[in-house]
Amino acid sequence: MKLAAVIKNEQGFRVTGIYRISRFELKRAKTGKRYGDCMISDSSADIPAKCWDIEEEQAAVLTSHIILSVTGVLDFYKEAAQLTITDVAVPSDEERTAALKELGLTSKRDRKDMADGLDRLIQSVRRDDLRRLLCYVFSSADGFGDSFLRHPGAVWNHHAWIGGLAEHTLEVAELADTYCQRTTGISRDILLTAALLHDIGKVQEIETDLLGLPLGFTAKGKLLRHIYLGMEQVEQACRQVGASAETALILKHCILSHHGQPEWGSPVEPMMMEAEILHYLDNISAKTDMFSRETERTAPGGFTRSQTLKRDIYRPEME
Repeated sequence: MKLAAVIKNEQGFRVTGIYRISRFELKRAKTGKRYGDCMISDSSADIPAKCWDIEEEQAAVLTSHIILSVTGVLDFYKEAAQLTITDVAVPSDEERTAALKELGLTSKRDRKDMADGLDRLIQSVRRDDLRRLLCYVFSSADGFGDSFLRHPGAVWNHHAWIGGLAEHTLEVAELADTYCQRTTGISRDILLTAALLHDIGKVQEIETDLLGLPLGFTAKGKLLRHIYLGMEQVEQACRQVGASAETALILKHCILSHHGQPEWGSPVEPMMMEAEILHYLDNISAKTDMFSRETERTAPGGFTRSQTLKRDIYRPEME
């Protein structure tokens, strides 16, 4: 049962289903006993949950698995819904695969389709140096291309699911390609190359579980963040393929400035038309996903408060 439907029931309603454990912490009550403080999620809602008098086996399962079969009882604390967890179990591989799709934790785009789309865009780049650079990054023997295709696009804000990084990157690059067909004066090769490379640092930045779901940030991710890590990777790749210093400088600027402004994580604002376009296309892809997920959680004709977007979101009655 969807969590949005669960919270409409009376206190004491029994809940059983496969959900995402989006947060888990071991805490200690005033009595000295340990308990688990969790957040249980699906595509419809997030519900706080408690696992009282938690046993070692339960704590180990909750710590090491993101997708779990959860049994619990609906409760209300200060009029807000929460679950009291009575049991957790690791689902079968088949149940987990189905749950990943149901919970929206894997890309809707087929991985092979994304790989083919990535290759088509790379081969469409006319400048030989840029095409060789892209081939080096995504097809080198270190397996980066495979990691890129299954990596999440973020820890939580947008495209935070298996394959989300490739899905987001292709959205940005395909938008760039379409925009170049409608507008003159843009260097398509520079824009497309920058679009494909702008978030490659996230492979090093985001730690994942064995399935490819985000767990948090790596040490490099916390200390350096994906913009710097991506610039570093591009600089090394440019040296390997013999790209000019000017080409490396332009691509690094596009990566460095793609968040648009310092308060959003970019030390400099875009100083080239291609960098400015990349910033807006990146933002469109991210914001579209955020709005889409918040709208799914909102009843037609109603509002919901988005913590990610930091505003109220309205879902029209007529769609």
